[in-house]
Amino acid sequence: MSNKLLIDPSEGRIKVAKKVTKLALPIILSNLLYTVESTVSIVLVSGLSSTAVASVGYSASMLWFIYSLMALSYTGTSVLVAQRAGAGKDPSPAFLWGLIISFLIALPLTFFGTDLTTYLMVKFGASEEVAKLSSKYLDPIFTFITVGFITETFYAAYNGYGDTKSPFKVSLLMSLINISFAYLLIYGKFGFPRLEVEGAGWGVALSEIFGLIAYLYLYLFHKKPFPIKLSFEKDVLFRTFRIGLPTALERGITSLSFNVFVGMVASFGDKALAAHQVGLRVESVSFMIGFGFMVASTVVSGQNFGAKNYRGLEYGISTIAHLTASIMGLVGIFLIVFPAELSQLFVKDKEVIHLAVYYLIIVALSQPQMAYASIYSGALKGMGKTQIPLIINITSFWLFRIIPSYVFLKLFPSPLVPWVFMSIETTLRAAIFYFAYRKTISKLV
Repeated sequence: MSNKLLIDPSEGRIKVAKKVTKLALPIILSNLLYTVESTVSIVLVSGLSSTAVASVGYSASMLWFIYSLMALSYTGTSVLVAQRAGAGKDPSPAFLWGLIISFLIALPLTFFGTDLTTYLMVKFGASEEVAKLSSKYLDPIFTFITVGFITETFYAAYNGYGDTKSPFKVSLLMSLINISFAYLLIYGKFGFPRLEVEGAGWGVALSEIFGLIAYLYLYLFHKKPFPIKLSFEKDVLFRTFRIGLPTALERGITSLSFNVFVGMVASFGDKALAAHQVGLRVESVSFMIGFGFMVASTVVSGQNFGAKNYRGLEYGISTIAHLTASIMGLVGIFLIVFPAELSQLFVKDKEVIHLAVYYLIIVALSQPQMAYASIYSGALKGMGKTQIPLIINITSFWLFRIIPSYVFLKLFPSPLVPWVFMSIETTLRAAIFYFAYRKTISKLV
C-alpha cells in the first residue's frame, strides 16, 4: 500500500494533486465532521444561554491543551508507521507502543482532568459561572478519556499507513452518535433525562466509546490497518518518544499559550468571548481543510523519507502546499463576503454577531499563509524533525502574537487588537516555516 504514496518527480502536478487529494479528502471530511459536532453542540446549548455557549466553546479550546499530551503517542505512531511502511518494514511495533503510551498518559486524567481544566480556565480569565458550567460538560469526557486517547492512536496508525477511508467511516459513526445523544440529553427528549450542558459532554464521551468499538471490529474481522504482530522493539519505543515528545511539548505549550491569548479576549466580557468562539467555529472549516492536507503532507513526507525518495518528497510537498493555499484562500474570500450570515448560524445575539464579523474579516486575510505554515510543518514532522516545529510555533506565538497584543492592549483596549496580531503572526510564521523546510530539504536532495 505504501507504494501508492511514493511521489515520482516526473509526474505532472495535476496527477500528484489528485493522488494527494485522494489521501487528504477523507481526513478533511473526518475533521469537518468534528467541526459539525462542535457546531451542533454550540447551536444546541445556545438555546440555554450565552454563558453556556462560552462554556462549551472555551472547554473545547481547553481540551486542545489536554489532548496535546496525546501528541506524544499520536505523532510518534503516525510518523513511524509511515516511515516503516515506506521502507517496507512491519509497522506493528510503532502501533503497539503508541497504544501503551496513550493509555498510560490518559489514565491520571480520568481522576483530575476536570479540576485541572476548570482551574486553568479561571486563571486565564473565564468567569466563575463559565467554569462551573464547563465542569459539568467536562466530567463525562474525562471519565472516558482513556478510550478517547486509544481511539486517536488507532486513527494515527491508519493515517500513517495511508488508509484514510476507514477512519472517515468511523468518524461518521462517531459524529452521528455525538449529535444524537447531545440532542437527546441536553433537552431531555424522548424520555432521556434533561442534562443541559452535561448532556453535550455525554455526547462526546459516548461517541469515543462507539469509535473504539468500531476500530476493534475493523481489526478483529478485517485485520485493519494491517496485520498486527506482537513485536515490541525497544528502539521503536525510543524513536516514538524522540519524535512524539517535541510535538507534545509544542502542542501543550502552544495550546496553553492560546488560552492565555483567549484570556485577553475574555477580559472584555462573555459576549466578546462568545464572539471569539463563534468566529473560531466558522473559521474551523478552513482550518480543518488545512489540517487534513497537513496530515497528508506528514504521511507523504514520512513514506517518501522512509523510502529515501527525497526528490519525490520535495515535489510532493511543493504540490500540496500550493494546492492547500489556493483552497484556503478561496475560503478566506467566502469569510470576507458572508461574515454576518455565517455568524448567525451559531448565535442570535446582535452584539456577539457584530464582534464575530470583525474577527472573521481579520482572519480571512491570513488563510493562505496558514496553509503554507501547516504544510511545511507537516513535512518536517514526516521527516522526524519535530523539534523544528516546536521551536518555531512557540517562539512565533509569543514574539509576534501574545507580547504585541499585551503591549497594544494597554493603548487600545479592544478585542480587535489580539485578532489583528493573530493574523500578523500567522503570516510571519508561514515565512519562517518555509525557510526552515527549505534548509532541511536542501541537505537531502
